[in-house]
Amino acid sequence: MQTDQPGNTITSDQVAEGFKAAFREHPAGVALITANTAEGPVGLTASSVASVALDPVALTFSVTRATGSAGGLLSADTFLVHLLDARHVAIASEFAVSGGERFTPEQGWQALPTGEPHLPGVRAALRCRALQVTPVGASSAVIAEVLEVVSGEPGAPLVYIDRAFRVLPEGE
Repeated sequence: MQTDQPGNTITSDQVAEGFKAAFREHPAGVALITANTAEGPVGLTASSVASVALDPVALTFSVTRATGSAGGLLSADTFLVHLLDARHVAIASEFAVSGGERFTPEQGWQALPTGEPHLPGVRAALRCRALQVTPVGASSAVIAEVLEVVSGEPGAPLVYIDRAFRVLPEGE
């Protein structure tokens, strides 16, 4: 337990609720992370992607469990982090929920020569390999080295805020 002032006790549940409320109003970029596994392609939408370093070029993200798509990503040798924009709201929504439509021909997937599922037309797709995976409660924080950048077309930024995908005007 923590206290905010003498005599006022704050429970861990209250801290967690305050934390969720604080980040609900903090916009985050939207990414789609994909990999090819022995069982086939896997992918999930993430709003936790951030740059870490330039030497080595690295980024970080987190996943909430080590099963399903997240488990596939964690076990893959390499994966792609697609930085999404306004054109990709529908696909971000599909990959954000369990049982969503994934890797359909209509979505336009292609495989890179290295095998990872690639969504052409995204602003950038960063081909990565995990350097470190750190368990944090029921989640895992991943630090990944960027091996290659596949550049795409510019587009209006897509952010996640207050439990919704929102499009920012280009150039702002």
